[in-house]
Amino acid sequence: MACDHTLPVCDRCKRRKVVAKCIYLSAPMTRPSVTGSLPRTAQELSEEENRVLPHKLTPASTISSTPIASPSPQLASPTSAVRHRATIPRTPSSNDIPQSKSAGGFFGPTSFSAVFLENKHSFGADNADINITNDSAERDPLQSLESLQSQTFLMLAGSLDHGCNPRIALGAKLLKAFPDRHTFNFLLEWFYEKCHEQSILKHAVMSCAESIWSTYGHFLKEPRSKEGMERFSKILCENSQKVLQEPSGSQDYAKWLDSFSGDNLRWEILGLVYSALTSATLSLPERDAFFCTQKGSRRDRKVFAVEMKDCVQACVTLSNYMDLINFPMVALLAKNLVLQTVISGDTSLVVWRQLGDLLSSSTALGLHRQVDNGQPVTFLTEQKKRLFSVIFNMDKSSSLLTGRPPALSYRYTRFTHPLDLSDDQIMAGGTVLADAIARLDPDGWNVDGKIYQATKARARGKLSIVLDEILELSLGDFNDCTEQRITHLLAKLTQTYEDFPSFLKFSLSDPGVKNMPDKIFWNTLTLRLTFLEHRLLLERLAHKQNILGGQSMVDCAREILELVVLIWVQRDRIVEHQHDFDWMLMCWGVPSAGVLCVELLKQLKHPHLPGPKIARSEIVQNLSLLIGFLEWVRPAAGNYQLCGRMRLIIKRILDQILDPSPPSSQPPPASAPLQEVATPQAPAVDTHMGGQQFDSAMTAGMNAGLMVGPFDTAIPPPAAFDTANYDGLLDDLDWLNNVDWGRGPYHDLNTGQDLTAVRWSGTGGF
Repeated sequence: MACDHTLPVCDRCKRRKVVAKCIYLSAPMTRPSVTGSLPRTAQELSEEENRVLPHKLTPASTISSTPIASPSPQLASPTSAVRHRATIPRTPSSNDIPQSKSAGGFFGPTSFSAVFLENKHSFGADNADINITNDSAERDPLQSLESLQSQTFLMLAGSLDHGCNPRIALGAKLLKAFPDRHTFNFLLEWFYEKCHEQSILKHAVMSCAESIWSTYGHFLKEPRSKEGMERFSKILCENSQKVLQEPSGSQDYAKWLDSFSGDNLRWEILGLVYSALTSATLSLPERDAFFCTQKGSRRDRKVFAVEMKDCVQACVTLSNYMDLINFPMVALLAKNLVLQTVISGDTSLVVWRQLGDLLSSSTALGLHRQVDNGQPVTFLTEQKKRLFSVIFNMDKSSSLLTGRPPALSYRYTRFTHPLDLSDDQIMAGGTVLADAIARLDPDGWNVDGKIYQATKARARGKLSIVLDEILELSLGDFNDCTEQRITHLLAKLTQTYEDFPSFLKFSLSDPGVKNMPDKIFWNTLTLRLTFLEHRLLLERLAHKQNILGGQSMVDCAREILELVVLIWVQRDRIVEHQHDFDWMLMCWGVPSAGVLCVELLKQLKHPHLPGPKIARSEIVQNLSLLIGFLEWVRPAAGNYQLCGRMRLIIKRILDQILDPSPPSSQPPPASAPLQEVATPQAPAVDTHMGGQQFDSAMTAGMNAGLMVGPFDTAIPPPAAFDTANYDGLLDDLDWLNNVDWGRGPYHDLNTGQDLTAVRWSGTGGF
């Protein structure tokens, strides 16, 4: 039974007749083993946790985010009462669906931490709420920054000084934030060459950006006057009041571009330009020399990016003022949502609200119903297909990450995938476009082996339709999860991936992986991870229903973890994507690690029960590397809080796996003699991977003196422990009952912990 924190002695200790040993610790997992050093006091443990906080907290945030561990009644508070309330013992069921509510909202059975919630009983916890939240405001280092976003509604609500229209005043303020020409050109070139983009057409953004300087450059010359900015803003407000017409015909791209660039520039187009500047800023390394050329607070990458992102949001507000909807506006909402996830985290309520706005706008424009009326393929028809594929995938990915219902359903859409055409081909139109379409294979893929923006949108769109069906099972009535439906979806998902052309598939056994171009490496690797993410969700459903034994689930999680670690090991090849690493950890790293941690603990607790085969050494090494990856995430990342919490949780579970000391000092009974269990030969460590040298000793999740030989020696044989008393060991994980998954305490991720050990399979060509 879980500890109910009854004072002065909990019921669990009374039942076990160990009243004298009943103590309350602020950090239970830091308690040394019986053979270790003398126990530290609760005050010392509390002081140790306080030393690793990533930044100074205000008094208010300290009260709300730091667990209160003191058992004194006079120190009790509503917060501690909620976190330490007694629970009603019950028998855990495999059908339990985790549901968590907190300040960050509801998180359902497919969320990033669901595997931990579903298997609480494996950690010695019967029934306790685990708060999952991402209150980014508590850790936002830019709270003092004067934000355009914070002023938007105030400026639109009433009149300002000098009788100026509030819309014009807001527009003038964001126009004043426009970068100088040199900075502007540098960021746009970086965006065009380096940034991954699916929501908007890069060429269109570059053309509109150039037209800003050619048409309105006299307003942007330094020094910029208030009157000039207001005149510029007034022009954009007047243009934005006009309905944007959509041209037709084979040469529609040039007409479409002219309708909102140059003299016809609108707020939504300026927002797309600002979004390109934001993307470029976020994709640059934090210490890039570019930021040394900036003035004032713009020397800080995060400050610069947030300032540009605020301008994007202000453009959205100004565009919405006239209650008009058009294709560039929906593209802007999609891009704004992606940027918001990078700034504030994928589980932020702001992101969830913006997703709803995007989905409502896309259906209002009719993007969800693309009827084939026999008309020829044009630039606009293909762009609409591509954009809705991206939006549909966003909806499903967000639902999977949070466990909340998706807003769109494949049952109520006329889903048409974009053809696998390059941007240049659809922009050219006419015979160029017709010839390109004629060269596609029967399934609509290009035969040149090139990965275009449409290629990625098309592939992910196909996977997202299957994911929509999977979510129906995961988030719907659990009784509908029949063996027939699960096996059908497993086969359908696998077939969907197998039907992709060979140039989209990633395999570690491919000898060409090491030398493939970085962009192909990135695109194929992430597509493989997306497929495995969807498969793992189905495998978990099948395992809970006893349809499958769990071996395929473990193998799937093991491959995901390998590939996530590979991203970190090869991070120098994909510098421009490093601002997305925290999102990848939450989507791929944490769920796979949870599955593997649960299976390792189950086999340690019940070594004689049949279960899936687990490569213990490999998994422990990769879990240790994952801890290093989570620690590597910078405080500026939107999911920094969640990565910090998950790092501590995985590390503590790994501590229990590596050091499962029995809680009792009594010798094991004679009926359970120690047995020698042979361990497989540890794999060789490649110390030269991707041009980087890595140490061969793991430095995370290990206690002093624990790793003294090959990696396999870190896992004691399961039969070497007194399994009769092993239940007490798993009870040491009661801290999971009171985890607030989005709040502190946090370790300082800037300490530069050296976690450079690496294990890799020789089959991967590295």
